[in-house]
Amino acid sequence: MEIVTENAVTLAWLGDALMNTYVREHLLSQGWRRVDDLQKKSTRYLSAKAQSRMLRELEEDGFFTEDEKIILKRGKAARIHTKAKNANVQEYLQATALEALIGYLHLYHHPDRLQQLLARLAQIGDDSL
Repeated sequence: MEIVTENAVTLAWLGDALMNTYVREHLLSQGWRRVDDLQKKSTRYLSAKAQSRMLRELEEDGFFTEDEKIILKRGKAARIHTKAKNANVQEYLQATALEALIGYLHLYHHPDRLQQLLARLAQIGDDSL
């Protein structure tokens, strides 16, 4: 694994933006066009509760590599100075961990694995619609 100099919150900040873009494109590709529908549906993928649930499912499936588990652990231990609107602290930290992993995969040039992860997250989100 590379030496990761960015802290988990910084990685999560980037991962949040990447996942937002991916989910928005995904929903458009499914034919959704009304902004209010897009906004409601996107929360099934982008809320802290949804991301926490997705992370748990992927962990149960043994989806992550050992290096990815290290990044996730850093994200779960992050010091966060904000509060989630509709999630508890544990869910928020799990969502931060998932976003940190997305940011890591992008920033440290693992595009194939990033695509696998985002596609799997989209599939889990689709199943909840």
